[in-house]
This record gives sequence, C-alpha cells and structure tokens, in this order.
Amino acid sequence: MVDHLDASSLVDTALLAALPAPTGALAARVVEGLRVLVVRHLPGGQAAIEATVAAVAAPGLVSLPSPGAFRGVDPWLVWTGPAECLLLTSSSTMAEGVLQGLAPGREALACALDQSAGHLVLELSGLGVAESLHRLFDAGSIPHQVGQGSRARLMDIGAVLLRLAPDRVLLVLDRTHGLYVAQWITHALQDEGALADARPLR
Repeated sequence: MVDHLDASSLVDTALLAALPAPTGALAARVVEGLRVLVVRHLPGGQAAIEATVAAVAAPGLVSLPSPGAFRGVDPWLVWTGPAECLLLTSSSTMAEGVLQGLAPGREALACALDQSAGHLVLELSGLGVAESLHRLFDAGSIPHQVGQGSRARLMDIGAVLLRLAPDRVLLVLDRTHGLYVAQWITHALQDEGALADARPLR
C-alpha cells in the first residue's frame, strides 16, 4: 500500500520552496486535499459512470465531458482520452462513493481508481497566467476558454490543464515531477522580460 504523501515530506518541502514567491502578476500554489480519481470505460460504459457520479452528490455532472473540455466545479470531471476522464474533488465522501460504485469488477464496462497519492495539483492565478502558460506549454495545447481542459505537454512531461477562469488554471501532474515543474514555473517568471512589471506581494 502506498502511504499518503504530505507537506512535511522531503519531496514536498523542496517543492514548496521551489515555487516562485507570489507577485502582482502570478501566484502558484499546491492545492491541498484534492482527491484524484481516474475513471475508465469501454464502449457503452459511459452511462454507468454518469449514474454513479450523479448518485454521490454531483447531479450537475449529467454527462461526461467532450474532448478538450471539463465539467463541474469541485468536483471537476476532465476529459483525458477517448476512454478516460479524471475526477478531481475535495470531498473524500464523494471520492469514496465513486470508488465503491465503480470498483473494478462491479461494473462490466467501467471502473474508477484512486491515484491521489501519485498526483499533484497546482493552481496558477493572476493576470500573468496567460504569459506564463505560453512559456511552459506549446501554444496549441493551452485551453483559452473557461471550461476547456485536456492533456497537454509541459516542457517535456505530460500534464492535465484546466482553465477555471481567465486568470486561473489547475495543473494536474505526476507527483514525482512536482519539483521539476515548480522550478520551470520559477524559471519562466525569471526569464528576461517575463512579467517585468510584477512586484512581490507583501
């Protein structure tokens, strides 16, 4: 069994230290307490997922998201492939309900797995979000409209990117790459001319 990583671990301490200090243009933070579930299905299994998610206090998620999009506001259900979505939620009750309803073998065509311990969620917010994303991601993979989200390439690793607001995004990535990504975010801000008018917040 994998032990839950917390902010006191050496890896997370280094990660938190590597994130850039908040400025008037950009704040980057680790989103604590989010559960990350991967939900997979075979053809015809979408209905089982939709029914299970709706039954555990998320009736607004009436259908799975289309490619390049996500649905909901905590929980978020984001498309990550033709047969896969990620479900992000701060509610352990909801996460456990989905895991029980879609435990491997319970439904013939769908299942859910808890990958919280292996994932890290970062939030970028502020007027400099757009500029920062262009320095970190290929321009064609950046979701520009609220409600867009999908897999994207952050430098040379994979990530899932959700555009929550014009000046707010969530990055979901493999926890082992957390320090690396934090260093790249800091580097992007320090790049010559990047957000030159930004001043540290006091």
